[in-house]
Amino acid sequence: MNHFENKQIIVTGAGSGIGIALVRLLYPSTKRILAVDISGQNLEKLKDELPEIEGFLIADLSEKTGNKLILEWIKANWIGIDFCFANAGKAEYNATENQNWHEMDSLFQLNVFSPIQLGLELKTCFPNITFRHIITCSAIAFWAVPGYSVYGASKAALLQWARTIWAEKSGSWLSLVFPIATSTAFFDSAGSEIPKAFPMQSPKIVAQKILIGVQKGKNMIFPSPLFKILLHLNNFLYFIRPIYQTIESKKFRSWQAKQSNNSSV
Repeated sequence: MNHFENKQIIVTGAGSGIGIALVRLLYPSTKRILAVDISGQNLEKLKDELPEIEGFLIADLSEKTGNKLILEWIKANWIGIDFCFANAGKAEYNATENQNWHEMDSLFQLNVFSPIQLGLELKTCFPNITFRHIITCSAIAFWAVPGYSVYGASKAALLQWARTIWAEKSGSWLSLVFPIATSTAFFDSAGSEIPKAFPMQSPKIVAQKILIGVQKGKNMIFPSPLFKILLHLNNFLYFIRPIYQTIESKKFRSWQAKQSNNSSV
């Protein structure tokens, strides 16, 4: 962890899941962390657990003004930035026709526009400082999963944007992380009693893999070796992805039936 010793680091979505796992792993190496979360309660718990963290900031990154609070804090307290882990995000699980399209703008703002803008703004604010911007994307960016049409679209958009930056040979500062399903409350908030995708990793393992990937300077970080292998094999064995999607489709249909039964009671 010496790679992060005394570094100035932003972590969004720091109050739970992968975000809090990242903060816990970074804490022994640096206290110069700005922990950002939408939940003041989560940040209070984090402050009790790790009291020497330098900054705690409540910000709703689904709002266009959310990044402004982060940038103002950085300019007021630091003279630069070394790493930004843009981890905040949100999912929604439902049939495509039942997705909450009225809230689609805020979901894309949180999952896509906020991390992109934050990275570009930090580069503009500190043009003479080398930093790395790490965005939590998702394996869903590669493989569609039934029930996650809007969420999947947001993550695919992130991936395509990053691929364009890398193709322009101007993205050496950018990393994307592609976790599989993670055993956190993240997907619980996506819908009622949603089925768990397979396979699943713990947030600590995901965070460890992220930090290793960042230390190696990787542009694309795959916390799950299994998914990376399957992604490669599917280029030759074309039945792998359809089999997985069939399994997830059955789970989705079962969930729909259960929701229908519950609503009719």
